[in-house]
Amino acid sequence: MRAAPGARREAWSRRVLAMTLVVAAGFVCVLGQLWYLQVLEGARFREMSERNRIRVRPVAAPRGILYDRHGLALVDNRPAFTVSLIPREMEDRDSVLARLSILLKVPLAELQEMLARVPADSLRPVRVRRDLSLEDVARVEEWKLELPGVVVEVEPQRVYPTSTFAAHLLGYVREVTEEQTRQGRYRRGDMIGQVGLERLLDEHLRGRDGGERIEVDALGRPVQVMQREEPRPGAQVVTTLDRRIQEAAEAALAGRAGSVVVMDPRSGDILAMTSSPAFSLDRFAGNLDREAWLALVKDPTHPLLNRALQSQYAPGSVFKIVVAAAGLQEGSLTPMDRTYCNGEFRLGAWTFKDWHEGGHGHMDLRSAIVQSCNVFFYQAGLKVGAEAIARYARAFGLGAPSGIELGGEKPGLVPSPALKRRQGRPWHGGDTVNMSIGQGQLLVTPLQVARMMAAVANGGILWKPRLIQRVERADGTLAYSEASRMTGQVDLSPVVWAFLRDALRRVVSEGTGHAARLPGIEVAGKTGTAQSVAHSDSARGQDHAWFASFAPAADPQVVVVVLVERGGKGGQVAAPIARAIYRAIFLEKVAMAFAGTES
Repeated sequence: MRAAPGARREAWSRRVLAMTLVVAAGFVCVLGQLWYLQVLEGARFREMSERNRIRVRPVAAPRGILYDRHGLALVDNRPAFTVSLIPREMEDRDSVLARLSILLKVPLAELQEMLARVPADSLRPVRVRRDLSLEDVARVEEWKLELPGVVVEVEPQRVYPTSTFAAHLLGYVREVTEEQTRQGRYRRGDMIGQVGLERLLDEHLRGRDGGERIEVDALGRPVQVMQREEPRPGAQVVTTLDRRIQEAAEAALAGRAGSVVVMDPRSGDILAMTSSPAFSLDRFAGNLDREAWLALVKDPTHPLLNRALQSQYAPGSVFKIVVAAAGLQEGSLTPMDRTYCNGEFRLGAWTFKDWHEGGHGHMDLRSAIVQSCNVFFYQAGLKVGAEAIARYARAFGLGAPSGIELGGEKPGLVPSPALKRRQGRPWHGGDTVNMSIGQGQLLVTPLQVARMMAAVANGGILWKPRLIQRVERADGTLAYSEASRMTGQVDLSPVVWAFLRDALRRVVSEGTGHAARLPGIEVAGKTGTAQSVAHSDSARGQDHAWFASFAPAADPQVVVVVLVERGGKGGQVAAPIARAIYRAIFLEKVAMAFAGTES
């Protein structure tokens, strides 16, 4: 017997209602779960997701190597541990910094200051300590779980033959400053050359950093490297320097304030350039705090100053070469001119003394150069005239920058009557007398004197000082090369050049530069003793010692200029330093000469 149609419709309606209630309940459960996950637990799950994410880690490119002219490395790279902070991953920043300060013995304020420079959500590592020891690394890794956002990485770091080797020439590499980042060329954290060749060649040496995309877990530990872009190493630079000569120059000048410049007069190549005292390159490559930097800046010996081109001095008797050249070429002096030197010269109410008490007796031009007779040159300067002396001084490259590209080069000063008139002051005869022996307002740098002596050695060519031969990319292709470039010429007749070179040869063989004599090598040079303004009571009254020279005298291959600040007499102090450098340069010839003498 079949159910009535009404009963069937009622049963179907109940089933539909039940299914609707079940579906509705399911939707309610789903909505409730979504509400629970997104509202109640949303912040927690979001934090967990953020912790288990991809970290982009930069991989520093190895910096290019600087080589000397013979292929010996002047600076190299080594792996070093660096500890960095990733601000976004630091939960309790104060606690992490406090613990890290204790572990690494770094002032907490210093860490806070470093971190304050970057946004709190930055994922870019902030380097806070470089060149960590293995003990430091072990301590940090031991507390790794308590130091979220702290990472230890291995990065290339500069290493030098000695801590102060060619410091002013090579320069140093450090992280960009806030001012440099504002210029827009660099990103925060970039390592760039700050001074010297490192700065001059930074675009070539720096290369291009690579990077890694690393999956890390909730504790910040790497899980896997998902993608890696290899860094591109920096270019290799071949300089004009000779590492052996540089080492010899630094050893010879050690313990004294001053400078040595060694130049090839045939090309203008700088073979060595040293300034003493120097600063420690290792301190700049590693960790240098504010107090250490201020101590360097305020050091009364000025170790950051490149005395070869950033300090200006009176040249003293070295300048007599210019006076003699001007007089001979202009015809106001002849080699036969004679003067009797009794130790002093009177000009009006003024009395000008000779360095040799009692005088030198009868002097001609050649003997006056050989014995560095001031009285002869007092009178010679008045004959030649101040304007002519100034003109030839400028022709020899004095009073203007040499063109070297290291930066900070001083121009020196060549005074003249015209210059003093423009300043509203009169020029007196005493100014000419002082200028004739390299005193008064006359100022030069050791590098300018080296160019001047190179011109005497090569017959009048002024070279732009060259430091870089070529730059080669990592793949061996040539990125840049620099040829020798003449920037001026001193026009003297051949007989004048021959006279000057002969007189300078005699300075060493029989005159004031005898302390530079070496068996087997004939050195030509000129001593100089220049009055100075003392910078300390202990140095009061001492003069600057000069020796400017070239060798071999008959076929000049190298120029050596030595300046010792407040060292005393040039022949007694600077000439022996030059002798030690020449001995290292011409080692084989000197050794053969010694062997012949003993046999």
